[in-house]
Amino acid sequence: MALPKINKNWLLLAVAIAMGAGAVYLSNSLIKGRIAQLEAEANKGKETVKVVVAKKDLARGEAITAEAMAIRDVPKEYVHHTAITPEKFAGMERERLAVPIKRGETLLEAHTEGKGANVFSARLRKGLRAVTVEVDMVSSISGMLRPGDNVDLIYSAKPQGQKEEVTVPLLSNVPVLATGQMLTKKDEHDVHRDRSFTTMTLEVTPEDADRIIVARGEGKLTAVLRNPDDADPNKTRPFNGDMLLAGSRSGGRVIEFIVGGNGKGVIDPQLAKTSH
Repeated sequence: MALPKINKNWLLLAVAIAMGAGAVYLSNSLIKGRIAQLEAEANKGKETVKVVVAKKDLARGEAITAEAMAIRDVPKEYVHHTAITPEKFAGMERERLAVPIKRGETLLEAHTEGKGANVFSARLRKGLRAVTVEVDMVSSISGMLRPGDNVDLIYSAKPQGQKEEVTVPLLSNVPVLATGQMLTKKDEHDVHRDRSFTTMTLEVTPEDADRIIVARGEGKLTAVLRNPDDADPNKTRPFNGDMLLAGSRSGGRVIEFIVGGNGKGVIDPQLAKTSH
């Protein structure tokens, strides 16, 4: 079977296209290599600073994220005094751009909506809300509560028609965004900042924000600090004073606790139930 004849013109055209593409590729590689060489020579011996730059063109209103940014070494003499360095980036992440920036452009404080000052709302994850509640020395864990901690919220109130106050877990593992005006744990090292606070700001869902507002108006909220690695929900049952003393009528084992230096006996209700 005879092979079909190959049109020489088409063959020559294909070879020419391939050679042209190869030449373009080689030219681009040589140009990029030469540019890199010139930049290296220009920066040789100069002190450089790492700054955050855009990986791609970003429009006004877009969130500043780690995925959209990169780090580049720039000669110190060319770095703007408000340029964002990797150390500052954590404070800017999730803020919004006030102006568009181009790919490779250095991120400046002026590019953000806060103009270098943190916009608190940018710290909120999408779909969540910030709600502030008053705290006393108990709920503030003697003032040792810090932003970044997680707490359980315990609700105490007297049900309608009852004399005994009931305590129940309201919310579990709630992130603390701020204590007073302290937004990060690093703020506590600021010698000019007042470390005392009477409020804490929590990050919650819209539904949980409603629960906190209702609970705050109807009863008392207490914050209970939890281990950062403990994500299990608080499953304790509603509790009141009668339940605390229920074992005294059941002959249970007495557990001693100290209040103001005086020992007082309290029955363990669980042991009382198993003692019969």
